[in-house]
Amino acid sequence: MMKMRLVLFIGIVLTAITLIGCSGGTDDAGGKVKVPEGATEVVMWNLFGGGDADFMQEIVDEYNASQEEIFINNVQQEFEEYYTKLITSVSAGKGPDLAVSHTNVLPELVSQGLVQELDTYGAEVGLNWEDFNQNILESTVFDGEHFAVPIDTHPHIFFVNNQLVGDAGLLNEDGSVKMEQTPEGFVEFLTTLKEELPEGKFPMAFSTAGVDSYRLWFSFYSQLGGENIVTDDLDNPEYVLDVEKAIEAANYMHDLWHKYEVIPLNLADFYADFQSGNAATISTGVWATGTWEATEDLDFSAMPAPNIFGQDSAFGNSHTFVIPTNQDADPEVQKGAIEFMDYATDKGVNWAEAGHIPAKTSIVESEEYAELPYRSDYAEVANYVNFPDQTIHARGIQDILIRNLDLIWTDEASPEEAFDLIENEVKALIGE
Repeated sequence: MMKMRLVLFIGIVLTAITLIGCSGGTDDAGGKVKVPEGATEVVMWNLFGGGDADFMQEIVDEYNASQEEIFINNVQQEFEEYYTKLITSVSAGKGPDLAVSHTNVLPELVSQGLVQELDTYGAEVGLNWEDFNQNILESTVFDGEHFAVPIDTHPHIFFVNNQLVGDAGLLNEDGSVKMEQTPEGFVEFLTTLKEELPEGKFPMAFSTAGVDSYRLWFSFYSQLGGENIVTDDLDNPEYVLDVEKAIEAANYMHDLWHKYEVIPLNLADFYADFQSGNAATISTGVWATGTWEATEDLDFSAMPAPNIFGQDSAFGNSHTFVIPTNQDADPEVQKGAIEFMDYATDKGVNWAEAGHIPAKTSIVESEEYAELPYRSDYAEVANYVNFPDQTIHARGIQDILIRNLDLIWTDEASPEEAFDLIENEVKALIGE
């Protein structure tokens, strides 16, 4: 028995080492990617799936075909284990040359010294930081240095079933939604839908618990003027949640389920409810745009989430490019990586097909982007996205918020009780 356990342990260790060491990609036939003779290989790890993966591969292929000096070896990793594998591999000195990271994970990578600043090589290859939306770019800057090139922002927005909302008399002649942008106006819009919709249809598809509910709460909290959960301090943040505004936003959301009953409780699949035409509206991320486009006979519109509390703001995150730290890295490889970053963000129209808002201002203002359906209708949100706080605890804080906010939505705790729990847990996490 002991021998079997030893063999099993050795097998696990060898597998882990292999996973860390395998930074190269494979071709469609399962063989190792062949780098063109004379080209400098840049191994890139990405966490994309579905349509996002296809659009990024298209950009990589176009770049590789556009010149002969640099070859991007694009390696798709499993999302669930992506950050664990990235952090482990870079720490072991076996990371990729280029990687994708969400903005909310950047503080962890920067604090641990796992990614390098991009200003030095960026200047050499002619990367212009002024080309980027400054609100998006700011979330990638630490102590005045740029540590990532933002690809996009992907905020939470609002989608409308034009047929159902129009039949309820809530569309203007130009197709815009007839809604007063106030707390009372949003409730009136949804309650009118509840009264006017045919039997079996309902005003809004939304999750009773989980990350989507947290994101909408954070949007409302931000619209009320709440900026942070903790201070923007990488390693030693302070708890600064505005409890009064947090409770007001939570009470408002709670009433949508329990007082006004405009959102059914415990929907099994709220995406399917909107996609099938049973729900008149849905609040979710911009990435759903492509899904609705591909849905036959779904006549929909996209718009920013209603800014009902007086201040333009919305929850959002970003995909970014980073260069993992490697003391033995070839400068030509790293400069090649940044050249690709610049190229890829210039291809923002391609990336926008996935629904995301491109990070470069020139792309959003281009005729090509304007010709894409739906995207221009919510592009403005990039200017006022409220990104997660810049702390190494960002992911842990989000988990705490989601778990305790769920207690409010399901009537297991009052907002006051839930935010007491949140304060205690967050302070314990950050060591305050």
